[in-house]
Amino acid sequence: GNPEVLTLVGNLHLSLCDWAPAQKVFDQLLTQKVPKVEAYSMLSLGNIYFNNLNTPKKYSKHLQYAADFYRRILTKDNANAYAANGLGTVLAEKGELIKAKEIFNRVREVSGDTILDTLLNLGHIYLAQKKHPEALQMYQSYMNRTRTTGAPITSKSQDDDEAEVLLYIAFAYFDWARQTELFNNANAAPADERYQKCIEYIEMAMKKSKKENVILRYNWCMAKLQAANCVLQKVNRNIRRTAQEVKDALDGLEQSLPIIQTMLQWKAEGRKVTIPTGMLTDFANQCKHNIDSAKSHLNEELKKEKEAQVIRDFQRIEAEANEKQRLLSAALEKERQQQEQEERERKARQKMKQVSNLVANWESAAAAEKERTATKKEKGPGVVPPGGVDDEAGIFDTDVVPTSTAALFDESDDDDDVNEPSGKADETAKVDAEKELFGDSSSEEEDENTNKRRNDEEDEEERASKRLRSSDEKDHEE
Repeated sequence: GNPEVLTLVGNLHLSLCDWAPAQKVFDQLLTQKVPKVEAYSMLSLGNIYFNNLNTPKKYSKHLQYAADFYRRILTKDNANAYAANGLGTVLAEKGELIKAKEIFNRVREVSGDTILDTLLNLGHIYLAQKKHPEALQMYQSYMNRTRTTGAPITSKSQDDDEAEVLLYIAFAYFDWARQTELFNNANAAPADERYQKCIEYIEMAMKKSKKENVILRYNWCMAKLQAANCVLQKVNRNIRRTAQEVKDALDGLEQSLPIIQTMLQWKAEGRKVTIPTGMLTDFANQCKHNIDSAKSHLNEELKKEKEAQVIRDFQRIEAEANEKQRLLSAALEKERQQQEQEERERKARQKMKQVSNLVANWESAAAAEKERTATKKEKGPGVVPPGGVDDEAGIFDTDVVPTSTAALFDESDDDDDVNEPSGKADETAKVDAEKELFGDSSSEEEDENTNKRRNDEEDEEERASKRLRSSDEKDHEE
């Protein structure tokens, strides 16, 4: 037949995963030894054998056939990146991860990531090496590129291909969570989040898959079971949890149990379920046990949260009371300071008023003194009035003795102050005014001098008493 037509037919069988018809077509093409399709036929046959490694009792044989076809291609064309990628998958399957990883990286460099299978293969390598972040990166890169190109590589359709890769991602998160749980202490805290990621990607794969997939359902139930176990173990690992987390775990278990029981019923009815009955039975028993345990844990968490809420309410009330007390104290302090300020201002105004009065009195006294002096100068020397009244007698003398300015400001009733000279009275009045306004700055010194004089007088009296006793003793002896 026409090589091109046979190639199209073979590709059609490959897309439908019809391995036996596809193998016959490419064997026929290989016998024709057409240079243009010979390498492609050997590559297709290698892929067919590699995809059928699970055939009973033919694993080693099919793996060897696949490696032989890839090597035959590389012998004739060592730059064939597809054959190199196939050989890398064979090495990875044999457990030679380091060599396989080198080949895949080399293929990526040569092909510029045009062979998308290389990304998946590297993801599997990283996952086998427990390098989960790197594996997830490879899987995500593959999904992004297939969505851009729209070319399915591993399955019959784009949705099925994406569902398969979503399962790879889910398993990577699941394995990462299981590895994290091995710490069995507070360092295992991220495991819960990774289980939730696993469940999320499984649900995405279930939506992408067009048919009911028992394996997908079982994987979802398994992820729910492990996530619930992780939440229940947080107490022993000293990891904080909430009642809502326990409730979600309980809900997941209660959703999983009916699914597993349905699968067991299907098995009993003779329907095709690829999961062994023993695994399903163990799963159901463990799920029932965890449901009972989760209910007990939920009651404990609700009790703890209720007690914690009561404590938080008390703390809130206490904090509010303290805040009110603080505001009240601040208001009282502000009011006290305001009253003190008003009192200081009142005293200051009173003193300023006293100063103003004193200044006014001084000015009034000075004006009166000036007026008397001027009046005395205007009168001049005394003249004898008509009628023979003599001024020397002083009986009708009209001259007025100048009034002391101290009398204007004297607030005491002491009569002795009247006889003080005018200048001294003025000075005394000023000093008294200053003392009244600003306080007596020399009061402390006067107190010290008074105490000193008192002490000196007591010492003098004591010495006189001693001299008197001594004199009396001498007189008695004589």
